[in-house]
Parts: sequence; C-alpha cells; structure tokens
Amino acid sequence: MSSDVLSGERPGLFSRARDILMRPQSEWERIAGEDDAPLIGPYVVPLAIAGAVISFAAGVPYSGFDINAALAWRGIAAALYVVFTVLGVIVAAWLINFLARRFGAEGDGGKARQLAAYSATPVLVAATGALAPPVALMVTLAGVFYALILLAIGVKRLMPMADAENNVPRFTLTFAVLSIAVGALASVFIGPLVNMGREALVGAVETVMPERAAPEIARRSPAELAVRRLAEAYGAQVLADPERLSEQMPDSLPGSFQRQSVATAQRGGVSRADAVYSDGSNTLSVSIIQFAGSVDPAAFASILEIKPDGALEGGYVRSQSIDGRLYAEEVSGSRARYVVIGRGVVMIAQGGVTVDRARAAVETIDLQRLESMFSR
Repeated sequence: MSSDVLSGERPGLFSRARDILMRPQSEWERIAGEDDAPLIGPYVVPLAIAGAVISFAAGVPYSGFDINAALAWRGIAAALYVVFTVLGVIVAAWLINFLARRFGAEGDGGKARQLAAYSATPVLVAATGALAPPVALMVTLAGVFYALILLAIGVKRLMPMADAENNVPRFTLTFAVLSIAVGALASVFIGPLVNMGREALVGAVETVMPERAAPEIARRSPAELAVRRLAEAYGAQVLADPERLSEQMPDSLPGSFQRQSVATAQRGGVSRADAVYSDGSNTLSVSIIQFAGSVDPAAFASILEIKPDGALEGGYVRSQSIDGRLYAEEVSGSRARYVVIGRGVVMIAQGGVTVDRARAAVETIDLQRLESMFSR
C-alpha cells in the first residue's frame, strides 16, 4: 500500500468524493488515518448545495424563469434540500454510533460522523440525476444502494466489530431499516407542513404579484384561477405518455357501465385520455387530463368549459373549492357533467346520467391516486 494512503492527509472535496466512489477500499484506509475534524461544513454542505443548484437549474428549461410561485417554490425546495440533507447526515451518524456499539464495536462519535458523511457521497452525487428527469429516480435509488455498500465497507475499517463477517451485514441491514423508519416518521410530520407552506406561498405570491391588467383578473373564472395556481404548484415538468393515462381507465364503472373505446392525445402542455362507457341505453364519457406547469391557464380553462355558478334550464351549475381542488357539477335536463381540477390532474365525467353516477365514476378511478402518479 502506498504511503500517501496512510499519511492521514485529507484530500480536497472533489478528490475525496471521486476516490470514495471509485476506490472505496483504499479511501476508507486513508480516512481511518485522518482525525475526525468537522465534516458537515467542509464536505456535506458543499455537495448538498451543488445538488440543490443543479435541481433548481434543471427545472428552468421545463417551466421557464418567470418570477412566479413555481420559481419561488423551487428556490425554497432547494434550500430545504440542503437543510434536510445536513440533518439526515447528523441523524445517520447518531444511528451508526448507536448500532455499532450493539454489534460489538467501540462507540466513537468522530468515526461515526466520518462514516455518515462519506457514505452519503453517492446519494449527494445522485442529485445530478435531476438533469435527466426520466432516470432521476433510478439514479437516486442506485445512490442509496451504493451508499449502504460504502457504509458496510467503511465500518469494517473505522469501527471494527467482533465477528465482522456476520455482524457487518446485520449492522448495515438494521441501519437501512431504521433509516427508512425514521424517514417515514419524519415525513408524517414534515410532509403536511411542507404542503401547507407551498399552498401559503402560492397564495401569497398571487396576492403580492397580481397580473398587470387588473380588469382582466376580475374577469377570470374560478376554473382559470384554479388551473393557474395548481399548474404553478403541481404542474408536471415532463408530461406523461398519454398511454399511461389510458391505462388508468377501468374496464367497468359503477352502474354496469362497460368501456367501449379509449382515445389519447398530447399537445399544448396537456396530455389526456378519453374513454367512452355504456350501460346499453346510456353513454358516459370519462376524461383524465394531466397538465404541465407551462400550460396556458386561460386556454385550458376554456377547454374545460366550466360555466359560472347559477341556474340552467332544467338544472344548475355549482362549483366549490375543497383542499385546493376545484369541484364543479352541471345538471341540464337528463344530462350531467362532473369536473374536478386537481393537483396536476383533471377528471371529467359527463353524459346522459345523474350527477351522482358521474361523481361515482370519478371517485372510482380515484383522483388522489392519479395525483400521486402524475403530479409534480
């Protein structure tokens, strides 16, 4: 082994990140000879900031650089990424030290911090996957898997365990399970707060940065306002293949409706699938529409054809906003139409049916499930 490996000299940020990824065995040997100087500021924070900047910049080609709620949220999300990354490494160091003692190693907070910071390198580098959104998730998963491998390699050298052949795999698996549990628990409490912050930000930006033409704002329909707000906050950066939307259409719907046909289309920041159902005497049309952050709210709202609230001949039009989504129902004689503008997704059910049957069709397909699949 070369002398520089054991010299204890700490290399620069780029060299350390490169070597821990490419030559983990020798790099852990070198790390073992270094002191446990602070690593959050010199190592974790710069990599986290680089990942945040890349993620922020990667969204610009898809949604533009207009000063709006979407841009403000991307900036806040980038800052939150840095904060949560630092907190994650700190918690990981505590878990490593806690578990290592229970698997036969001597507790050492400094070594645990080294293991947490340097093992996280693949996850931090995986943030570059945001440059290629279709593979970003796979890159992140690969980074997490490689981080666990690095941890298993490093713990053997920095915090040796009795019966390492059996204890190191058990330690690594236990660490992975506890990390998932801690992350899930944190998301239960933090997730709703983040969503509330996003909703508040969108409302605040629209309040302090109104459109230039005030009279035009006054004439906007609730549907257009809902589309604009939800497009900025939840509109997709890259539209899904319409075929994926068509796959969400079930073979049958409540009321003995059977699917007869499905058509798909994509253009103008909108991807959609339209299906026709029949129960023999009545026809029901169902549409699933995904919209991008770049969609023209006015044009899209006009396509949806949601009329102002009021009475119609033989019926009515009524709309309301619940939890940020816009629900609209229209009844005219023997026909009904039910529309929900959700977070990045719209559903429409209409035909010679009652409004309850149209609503049942939307609820069967489950808008919130579609939001989780197709919204940003």
